[in-house]
Amino acid sequence: MDTAELRETLGDTGIAGAVLLLVGLLIVGRENRRAGLGAAAVVAGLGLIGHGIVGSFLASMGMSYDDL
Repeated sequence: MDTAELRETLGDTGIAGAVLLLVGLLIVGRENRRAGLGAAAVVAGLGLIGHGIVGSFLASMGMSYDDL
């Protein structure tokens, strides 16, 4: 999978979510006292990835979130 296909599939919010997810996993893996912050970043990242995937799916059908 190349980067153009990844960007098209995830969208901008999905890419931001993936980056936030990676940052969160690094924080959780590095130190336990920051586990709370890391877990919050992981959850936010997953939410943004899901938002990007759904947005991409809706766009492929010619729809947007406003149509829901």
